[in-house]
Amino acid sequence: MTTDQLVYRGVPYGSQQHQPVPSVEPVEHVYRGVRYRLPLKHEPHPVDESVDLHYRGHIYHHRQQQAQLELQQD
Repeated sequence: MTTDQLVYRGVPYGSQQHQPVPSVEPVEHVYRGVRYRLPLKHEPHPVDESVDLHYRGHIYHHRQQQAQLELQQD
């Protein structure tokens, strides 16, 4: 096996097989029964801080501004 080959669960594969950057061309795909035609590379949607996130019985709040302040302090 050469140094440019990666291994996943015992199966070697070359890193050159993967595109370095996702395409901006729309791709048709289905997710949970809903058809989409969107590019793989896209900008994230802006965060709506008024929405509560629910995960396994816990409620999480967006803390984007707090995280940005913590990064600036370091």
